[in-house]
Amino acid sequence: MNKTINGQNINSTYKVKIINCFLLVGLILILLAGSAYCVVLSISPTISLEEGELRLDRLKMAVAGEFFGVDTKLMLDYHQRGFRPEDIVSALFFSGDSQRPLSSIFVLREREEDWSRVAGILGLPPNAHGMQMALTHGKGKKVGLKRKLASEGNIFLGFISDYYRIEMDRLWFYIEKEFTLNDILLAVNLGAHQRVSFELLLRDRERGLDWSMILRQRNIPEEKLFLPHNSEKKYKSKPVIK
Repeated sequence: MNKTINGQNINSTYKVKIINCFLLVGLILILLAGSAYCVVLSISPTISLEEGELRLDRLKMAVAGEFFGVDTKLMLDYHQRGFRPEDIVSALFFSGDSQRPLSSIFVLREREEDWSRVAGILGLPPNAHGMQMALTHGKGKKVGLKRKLASEGNIFLGFISDYYRIEMDRLWFYIEKEFTLNDILLAVNLGAHQRVSFELLLRDRERGLDWSMILRQRNIPEEKLFLPHNSEKKYKSKPVIK
């Protein structure tokens, strides 16, 4: 009788250990999957998260300055007033498309809830740039109308498509896989510098490598990650600066 009870206890303990093991493995897999899509900006022990985010913002504004033919200092002024780089890019598009002064676009944005409302006031279709780029770069598919991103996110993705001459379909594929705009921009910009497919870099991110690991594995200097790539592509309608 005692042997039977002891045997049952041993089996129960063994089953509990097996279940705990499976739960632990499942938790590890979930954590690894989640980390694959996060931008790790702590490139080295000497760079803080805040400094990494600042460098990323400066990268966005530097390439936007090249694309729109606008002094980066002007964008830095708006950034210091609390506007994100994605908002600044949206305002530059709207100013160029409507030929209204950039300052008035920001006044509208401060008054309205979102960029779609600003577009309505200006007489532009919501996410105007996204729709144009869908027809130009997306093989006729209106990918710019998807609502996975906020309007400024759609517009910023259209900007990346234009500036780096990459079809929107290819970029949207990674948005659908839940990569961030930051990861996509870093991969596209670094790929343009190093003549490496941005898709290979994003595949490294999907495997769970952070940017410091990717740079080390590919023997790329750390400063190249935030170095703006100069493209010959310019936006057809220059923003109105007054």
